[in-house]
Amino acid sequence: MPLNLFSRLMPTEEAFTPLFCEQAKCIEEAARELRQMIVEDADIPRHVASIRRIEQAADEVVRKVFLAANRTFNAPIDREDILVLGHVLDDAVDLIEDTAKGIARYEVHQLPAEMRDMADAVVECAELLSKVMPCLDSVTRDHQTIFALCGEVGRIEGRADESFDQGLTRLRAQLRAGELDTIGYLDRKELFELIEEVVDKCDDIANAVEAITAKHV
Repeated sequence: MPLNLFSRLMPTEEAFTPLFCEQAKCIEEAARELRQMIVEDADIPRHVASIRRIEQAADEVVRKVFLAANRTFNAPIDREDILVLGHVLDDAVDLIEDTAKGIARYEVHQLPAEMRDMADAVVECAELLSKVMPCLDSVTRDHQTIFALCGEVGRIEGRADESFDQGLTRLRAQLRAGELDTIGYLDRKELFELIEEVVDKCDDIANAVEAITAKHV
């Protein structure tokens, strides 16, 4: 009897997919702000403030995810998978904010083409993640679409890795040629590493979605 009473008091199912969609939308909005900040190289404080507002909204959504996961008795997705996906989605927005704050902190202007390419990659990944999240409501039926979209995120991540390597090679050459001082080199290297983490986190999200999908096929 006590167990049956507990079961009746607990929500039988939570709608997690809309929350994941909200998180993905936050990533996409923050990614667009970051790309604009890098490409235009203007009004940096405004972009940082916009990304900060998006990050705060994302924090509210992930809190809803964690609360719902902890109170749901019979979730459509394994509780562990819900927590992992909610966490990595939130991490992506945090890393975008870290990248934007780094650009502002080091007052780096006229960022190289490789970093602009990586900013494009972040936006492309974010757009794909926004497309894939609604499919979690029909994961069995739409598993091929999910795997295709997640696979494309992986390919973009590989392309971004090439831009990262090329960017660091360019920085080292500029340092050796005296076009950059040591501080300038270290600042730009850190920014490359930060934006690489964003793309890697997008790939982590895609991997988490693929892992969930594999359990329902």
